[in-house]
Amino acid sequence: MSFPVTYRRRVRYADVDSQGIVFNGNYLTYYDDAITDLFLAAGMTADITHAAGYDVVTAHASIDFRATATLFETLEVDVRIGRIGKTSITFELESRVGDRVTTEAKIIYVTVDAETFRPTPVPDAFVAAMQAIHNDPIPR
Repeated sequence: MSFPVTYRRRVRYADVDSQGIVFNGNYLTYYDDAITDLFLAAGMTADITHAAGYDVVTAHASIDFRATATLFETLEVDVRIGRIGKTSITFELESRVGDRVTTEAKIIYVTVDAETFRPTPVPDAFVAAMQAIHNDPIPR
């Protein structure tokens, strides 16, 4: 399965730890930026989801660290939807510098009612918008 969106970021001083490599916790911020770009590419802004009565919240994140990224390197984070369940959306992410994979991750969001924050089914309009930017069918 291909990745429909790539987020790019040059590693800055604030991103690295005393070892001179990207601090592990920063990857969650990079993933959030990449997922935001995926939402924007699909035309799914917070205004649109809120007007439709739902929002998304993070339920789970897992990261496998493969290699380091260092100061001033350009980090690329690829993102796609790996699966859509009844109330959940699983994002698959891979970060790299050039051909060197630095991390692989899965983040699960749950769709919730915008007012009560109780889980609600993933709306068909969301599925259609995301499918429109993915080259491959999104598993359900």
